[in-house]
Amino acid sequence: MSCTDAALQAVPGFETTDYALLDGRIVWAGSKAGTDHPRNLAHPWRAAPGAYDAQALRNGAALAWAGMDTHIGLLGWLAGQRLVFPLELARPRLRAVAQALRAQDLAAFEAAALRVLGLGHGLTPSGDDLLGGILFTLAYAPIPAWHSAMPGLHARIRRATESATNPISAALLDDLMRGSSYRVLHDVLDALQAGEPGPITDAVNRLLRLGSSSGGDMLAGVFLALQTCEPPAEPL
Repeated sequence: MSCTDAALQAVPGFETTDYALLDGRIVWAGSKAGTDHPRNLAHPWRAAPGAYDAQALRNGAALAWAGMDTHIGLLGWLAGQRLVFPLELARPRLRAVAQALRAQDLAAFEAAALRVLGLGHGLTPSGDDLLGGILFTLAYAPIPAWHSAMPGLHARIRRATESATNPISAALLDDLMRGSSYRVLHDVLDALQAGEPGPITDAVNRLLRLGSSSGGDMLAGVFLALQTCEPPAEPL
């Protein structure tokens, strides 16, 4: 560790978590060395630079979706299952995100994205994880028409997180927008790119073990960004 514990400060309101502040930056200061993430203070992990083919990712995601037998978090929404409160009541907000992506309507996507920030329970609410999974994927499989507008979109989402969600979730979402996250999420993209069912299943299963539902929520975002599946229509 490159600094002493005395240099760390508690994140106000989140003193019992394994996150802390170091020179104003949120870091992971827990004891689990296996937390492979850029914010791990003792063992920071960063993905090696890599290039992806959008069509290969879509093909791999289709294999992943077809082979899934469990639907954690917002994957349940994509599979047409009932969600827990308050997510069940937020189906129209979630669908608006999906519709904007499918239409490649950037203004509609931004409006919908801002309405899911902070949505759900936990340290990283499901809405943040879903949005993070989408923006992480778009960093590697971008929508060409959105390319020049993405820095502005990211900046506006960062400003919105200051009041819409908690500082830890905001920091992790910022990483995702930059295309940087847990090793296992990068492993999922690598497996989708390769298109081999065995490694895809292994990477997906490891991602689904991340948090209580964070892995499933982020994977739902990956599927939406790659337009792998369409959420079911809302009942009349």
